[in-house]
Amino acid sequence: MSCNTPPTEKTETKSAPVKTVVAAEKLPSIPVAILQKLFDNCDYVDYLFYETNFSMSMNNKGSIQQTLTHVSQTVPVLDNTCKSIGRVFYEINGETEIEAEIYFSDKCQYFVFMKDNKRIYANNITPDGVAHFQNIFKQASAMGKG
Repeated sequence: MSCNTPPTEKTETKSAPVKTVVAAEKLPSIPVAILQKLFDNCDYVDYLFYETNFSMSMNNKGSIQQTLTHVSQTVPVLDNTCKSIGRVFYEINGETEIEAEIYFSDKCQYFVFMKDNKRIYANNITPDGVAHFQNIFKQASAMGKG
């Protein structure tokens, strides 16, 4: 004869899944005085793209000034899920004045300016800047197929 003991009831408390909230990083806008200094004095710009087979440099004053107009006055909320696609170096007389990481995807379109490898400013890319980058990548893609 076997002894049947009634099963003991277990009470489980289910808690809601814990969501990790990461505070969105927000940096100040690059000061107008710095942009003006670059606009007036920058004589060389170098773009390095991380996962492509091309880079781009310019030393034409008008072209450099045009690229500086791609820096919006609006400040983005930095998304830590976005990945930088490259870096741009702004030079004056052979010295790097400031650098910027370029974030360019469907979700993120902004520059994070760096000094001594520290993130110090962030600005959205203007609609003209977005079109400019789209055109660069379209041309690079076409050259890669040729």
